[in-house]
Amino acid sequence: MATLLTNSELAFAAAATENCRDLILYNLGMNFRKKLLALAFVAVALGGGACSSPAARITLKKAHLTSQQTYYVPAEQFKTLNFAPPPAPASEAQKADIAAIIDWQNKRTAADCDKANLTAVFTIESFLGPDSPFPRPVPDELKKFLDRLSSDLEDAVTNMKDRWQRPRPYKAYPDQARPCIKKSWGHSYPSGHASFSRVFANVLADIVPERKAEFFAKADEIARDRVIGGVHYPTDIAAGRAFGDLYHAELVKSEAYRKDIEKMKALLVK
Repeated sequence: MATLLTNSELAFAAAATENCRDLILYNLGMNFRKKLLALAFVAVALGGGACSSPAARITLKKAHLTSQQTYYVPAEQFKTLNFAPPPAPASEAQKADIAAIIDWQNKRTAADCDKANLTAVFTIESFLGPDSPFPRPVPDELKKFLDRLSSDLEDAVTNMKDRWQRPRPYKAYPDQARPCIKKSWGHSYPSGHASFSRVFANVLADIVPERKAEFFAKADEIARDRVIGGVHYPTDIAAGRAFGDLYHAELVKSEAYRKDIEKMKALLVK
């Protein structure tokens, strides 16, 4: 049975960017309660909602309008995982975190901000760069694999963020922290970009191990740009990297994941 969306979930959906009218309207054929829920979602989706953002996908899952399937790693375990919390407010570590944000704010250039805006848009094409080991355009099989991976990972990262609900720098220090890139919808710890890029680097290294250093360097670049842009603390980034490695360790335990990795290897340019 679907549950009603919270105001914050509706706001997340309204803030997303790509149109998902067709998906919502298709699902209006469900039972009456789900119809009411879908209609509530349509009200925000038609005004500018999306199906592509993490916020919208998680909202759709909770509304039972998209698949609830777990493909490789169940997300529930990350609600209680033994993982270091963020620095306490007013602690020396917290002071060092905001000092690092202000330091970058004072020295970053317009070019730094432009680059951080580019790396904030996370796609497999941009991650692989011009020397992709896969054919161009990216094979549909690879996209579907990464969609499955992202579906699981989004839920896991959201569970981690919801445990601590750390405010972003510009929310905790509105008179000091001034981001130069688009503000993000979720909590700050751990960084979603750092987590995703680290997991993707590990996954690509499972497929093309000889390019592991290159993939990890790209992940580090994406993560660092979140601090430069002013939307994450350095400790968010460190936690995202640690979580990404931990999550990958769970991935490789999945037989389904290991089988899919072998399928992805078959897609490589010969």
